[in-house]
Amino acid sequence: MGIGVPRGIHVLEPARRAMKRSTAEAPNFGSGPDPLAGGRIHRLGGDILLDERVSWCPPGVRRRQPVSCYLVRGRSGSVLVDTGIRLHADQILRQLDRLLAPGEPLSIVLTRTEMECCLNLPAIEARFSVESVWYTGGITVPRAAAAARRVSVEPGSSLEVEVIDGVVLEFVSPLLRLLPTLWIFDPESGVLLTSDAFTHGTDAGADPRDGLRKFRWFTQADTRPIAHDVLRNVRNRQVAAIGPGYGVPFTGVAECAREAEGLAVAIFEMGGR
Repeated sequence: MGIGVPRGIHVLEPARRAMKRSTAEAPNFGSGPDPLAGGRIHRLGGDILLDERVSWCPPGVRRRQPVSCYLVRGRSGSVLVDTGIRLHADQILRQLDRLLAPGEPLSIVLTRTEMECCLNLPAIEARFSVESVWYTGGITVPRAAAAARRVSVEPGSSLEVEVIDGVVLEFVSPLLRLLPTLWIFDPESGVLLTSDAFTHGTDAGADPRDGLRKFRWFTQADTRPIAHDVLRNVRNRQVAAIGPGYGVPFTGVAECAREAEGLAVAIFEMGGR
């Protein structure tokens, strides 16, 4: 017996799912940092060549892709969400130099304890005043002197955390995951930082199926709860921008809702019996 389309998820036409945006409308990721939400959040990092050498690359793809971490600016300190890949370490340090005041307190949140999220932590600690490192899961992360703040959030739930004085973020534990994962929502700007999800955006368009290569286990799973969780996380928060760890961000409440729906459909269609 087949699985019916979950209530609230509408099957999209292929042309609509692969929504095209003009090059003029798509964000260009140069030397950065690039503001994502009126100066509250900045995107840091650089581009890589996405091809068969990259584990999350769909078959037959060869193009440039941004790999990003994000700085949330506060009034008396800032929060860096992930630290970027080692390839971009020098560039990220220069970008942080431009954004942080001398001696400004900095906390770091790791969405996953995988290498593309945490490898630049020692270099950042060596240059900036890192007070704490927040992470989930059981893997030891590279760190020097900062206080380690391990947080546990039940899958499908969330937790509000004052990460640094005056900056309260919502730690969202999504069902769309391989290892323990956090999505970070900033209520002040409406930006949702989605780690290794929503990674399908390009300058030429967006096909949600392109971001699901690393989730091949879906073919053996009932993916309906995961699809619903994606929709709920975006719709219930009226998300104004989505910032993935890799791929082009999405901006605007309507566009974020459309992309959540497209991703939910792709997850549902990928599922097994």
